[in-house]
Amino acid sequence: MHQIELKWMPLNITVTATLEYDKNPRLATLLWEKLPYASLQNHALVSGNHLYNLAPFPELIYTTSEFKEDRTLSADGTLFLSQLQHLAIKYGPLSEYIPAAPVGRVIPEHLPLLREAGRACWEAAHTTKQPIIAYVSRKDGPSSDGTVQWAPLAGSPEVQKLTADIRAATQRIWIDPPKDIVDLHEGRIASGAGSYGQYLSTLVFVNGETRPLGYDALNGLVRLSRAHDMTLGTLKSITANFIRTPAEFLGYCGLDELWTFTQQVIAALDRLETKDEYFSLLNALALYANCLNTWNLHYFPWKLGDAYPHRQAAGQRR
Repeated sequence: MHQIELKWMPLNITVTATLEYDKNPRLATLLWEKLPYASLQNHALVSGNHLYNLAPFPELIYTTSEFKEDRTLSADGTLFLSQLQHLAIKYGPLSEYIPAAPVGRVIPEHLPLLREAGRACWEAAHTTKQPIIAYVSRKDGPSSDGTVQWAPLAGSPEVQKLTADIRAATQRIWIDPPKDIVDLHEGRIASGAGSYGQYLSTLVFVNGETRPLGYDALNGLVRLSRAHDMTLGTLKSITANFIRTPAEFLGYCGLDELWTFTQQVIAALDRLETKDEYFSLLNALALYANCLNTWNLHYFPWKLGDAYPHRQAAGQRR
């Protein structure tokens, strides 16, 4: 039996979970082998009482699950892994019934602690904006110091340097908030993006572009690079079509480093000679973009949602 610990700081709350290999042995094994890691803790903003964090191992993007279940029916304390590169934990009622892959469960005696952590993470996302870091480790094993673990660099010296630069930028923002995101959420936008002197609309549009750029476009390209029937030539030809436009817009909105890296990656495509080189470079940009997204979601002014309470919809699930 393998058990893991999830510790949230500065909450100083720790829970133990037991990995379950019967439903998704590949994913449960992957998680166990990649521990420990640390990551910014996010709270679900649509699903309900759900926590998730960005797990910094790319195998999660392309490792398929053997079993998925309706999360609204899952027990509180269930752990899930997803190809969005998330480790997620249900701590209470959910509305999102989209199936997910369970890999374990928090031990029953720690469910009150899990719910306490969940409520505190919601308060952080909704009101205080206090970053909460999740430390995920084997039970009684070493904890992460926040360093992201990477595979060896691949490609020409120029490509390796670009990949290393993106990895270094990701490390800088992995535990500490990115300056571009902080400036954006405090209204310091060099381009002046935001009509009639306000920037709430800019925040909304950044939120709408950052998430699909990372989760859909970049993660999708990383996943395709591991498909046997996808050629390097095809990958090179489609990459800019998926990532240039959203990254350029985000650069205009204040995410300058993201746009700079995207331009450099597109320019480097012709120097790639193998799919492994493509994977190494695109995975670096994907994790960087997804890390930006976690911080953007954390700092977005979700408290504005208090003015938009739900009304009962016809045919609404209960």
